Amino acid sequence: MKNLTCLNADGVSRRLISDVEVNREIGAYFSANDRVYDWAIAFLNSFRAFNPTLKLFLIPFNEECDRLLTLQDTYQFEIYTDASFDRLEAIGQAFELGHTPTGPHWFRRYSVFWGPCDRFIYLDARQLVLANLKAAISALDDFSFDLLHFDCDIDQVYEPGELKRNLLHRQKARGFNSGRWIARKGLFTLEELEQLAAEALTVRDQLNKRNTDQAFINYCCDMKPVHYRHIADLLGNSCHNSWASQPGHVYQTCGTFRRWHYGGQNHRKQLLILHWAGRKKSAIMPERSLWRKFFLEKRSWLEKTRTLLSDVFLWFPLAVWQAARKNRKINTLYHFLNLGLKENNTD
Repeated sequence: MKNLTCLNADGVSRRLISDVEVNREIGAYFSANDRVYDWAIAFLNSFRAFNPTLKLFLIPFNEECDRLLTLQDTYQFEIYTDASFDRLEAIGQAFELGHTPTGPHWFRRYSVFWGPCDRFIYLDARQLVLANLKAAISALDDFSFDLLHFDCDIDQVYEPGELKRNLLHRQKARGFNSGRWIARKGLFTLEELEQLAAEALTVRDQLNKRNTDQAFINYCCDMKPVHYRHIADLLGNSCHNSWASQPGHVYQTCGTFRRWHYGGQNHRKQLLILHWAGRKKSAIMPERSLWRKFFLEKRSWLEKTRTLLSDVFLWFPLAVWQAARKNRKINTLYHFLNLGLKENNTD
């Protein structure tokens, strides 16, 4: 395969790594572009804090990655591209119903199944890594699994219907989140994914309308079938839920991050990853102080002060707005008016 290059913001050529040039035993992939630059900064600082030597590959979400590429030397990651991107995005486009215009780009992540790492973890950029990941990745072989996942929500994957009922009857359909998971190379081929996509499209109405890539990978794992499990079931004393909006709060003790939720399932358990899937970056986002800690890690005192002051001044108006949105009557009116505007635009 031909070597690929791209230019960073300074016009410096960066060599891209093709899937046949390297063969590394263990590693991590993340997907991002310049639109999530601040998220990526926090993610990379947290990742390298606990995984200073673990191989890391960026999967460009799209072509808008010039700023991200300037971070390559600082955080020691390589760029992974593959000729299959177009075919994977074509799968994503076939699943798209008009709710998520950028959705097809998420399907690039599935090229990791034939990428440079034999065992790997895939991660979105809107999260923090709060532990050494080698033990989690090694659990694949330690417990003889094909894929290990984190958070689950079956309603974000399958709609009510015959498909969901049949899968549940077969003890499948866990509905794991597609933004973080661990797997082995060769679990799927591109041709397998295309064949499974063709089958999935025949039951598209029974798959989540918005979460296209999430519904797809779950369908693939349930139909192949794949031997998969929640990572917390294997490691023990680990949180089953890593979403930042979960009840309780995150704290650090003896170098380990844990969730405090007295009486809850995750009380005092270790948190490997903290993610904000579905949440926007703002002064009132949950666990903002922890995100800010990693985002500002290598910033100047002036930038730190500016960020802190911005959070202080924006917190109250944003909190009031969020409270208003949660009000049943206001929220109902908002969606009624929003739906009316969409209908008028389609006339």
